Amino acid sequence: MRKESKEMAVTAATMKKEKRNEPAATTFVNYLESWYQNKCLSNSTSSSTAAYYHWMIFNVIEPSLPDKERAVDDIDAEYLNALLACINQKNENTAASAYRFLRVFIKDRFEPDTGDYELFFQIKKYSVLEKNPVLYTPEQLTCLLSAAKKDNTSHYLEYALALYCGLKPGEILGLKYDSFDLEAGTVTICGLHARNYVSADRNGGDNSQSLKYSGRKLRSDSNYRTVPVPEFLFDEIRERRYLNEGILLRYPGLAEEGALCLGPYGKVKTLPTLNTRLKKITQSYGLPRISLGDLRYMYLADLIKREKQFDKIMKLFGYANPYRMLNLCQQIADIQGEILTVNVPFPEIFYYKM
Repeated sequence: MRKESKEMAVTAATMKKEKRNEPAATTFVNYLESWYQNKCLSNSTSSSTAAYYHWMIFNVIEPSLPDKERAVDDIDAEYLNALLACINQKNENTAASAYRFLRVFIKDRFEPDTGDYELFFQIKKYSVLEKNPVLYTPEQLTCLLSAAKKDNTSHYLEYALALYCGLKPGEILGLKYDSFDLEAGTVTICGLHARNYVSADRNGGDNSQSLKYSGRKLRSDSNYRTVPVPEFLFDEIRERRYLNEGILLRYPGLAEEGALCLGPYGKVKTLPTLNTRLKKITQSYGLPRISLGDLRYMYLADLIKREKQFDKIMKLFGYANPYRMLNLCQQIADIQGEILTVNVPFPEIFYYKM
């Protein structure tokens, strides 16, 4: 019988993994990394999912491990709960994300008929903290828009599209000139501009993690919609088109043809760029800090005051789940100290809740 050193001893559960050509790992750290390389990268069809696992393993879990030399077969609930508690001290929402990751990892790592599978039920649950939208008063909103209009970064149009049309950041950045219908006074949402991750090792090889942006399809049919655009924004669109033509002349071949939201060097703007400038504007004028998402919620706050048909609110805001839509509307009404008066289809709400 072939002898093996103590360091290479494996449990029956790990031997099952070896039979499936998955490398056994001595330490929890090594096993996590081999699981990422051999299981996650080979099976994942989404670059963003693979990048999320890369970030979670190498940037969140490994720096927070209470004992980096712990063998994978000695991992217990006490160890994992200590890990989550350490992450929670840094950021509560990151701890919630790590909790979800560990549940996925445990289900994949252990067979249901082993005692180790009980870890799935023994680790402490961490949940994402719900953040209330920040809603401005009319005076604060006037101050913000005036400041954005004067700002030399030329982001006023993007902020206005979130505020007056309720568009998501990615939808705004994905707009083209032909998305707008001047005669009808509308904009049609057919796609978005979002970031894509290419995951990889930490040594900068072929798999090195990088960040790129590209056009994408919308997630669901409810996101494809046509919404009204205030007439004055068409003047802003014409002015933006004139500015973009100058950028295209300076940087030919760099910009996507027909893109509305071009930066100064011919590439489509990014969400961090817009939010960073928005933060600086609010700080400069002593306003509560907000994001583009908050401007979208301000649109919804105005929408539920003037539109009483719940189905139309859902359609304009791009929501498919009426239960989630109702919760958000009620949340905004509560912040404003008002009573929600929209007509809600209750049977449909209960169906989605179930």
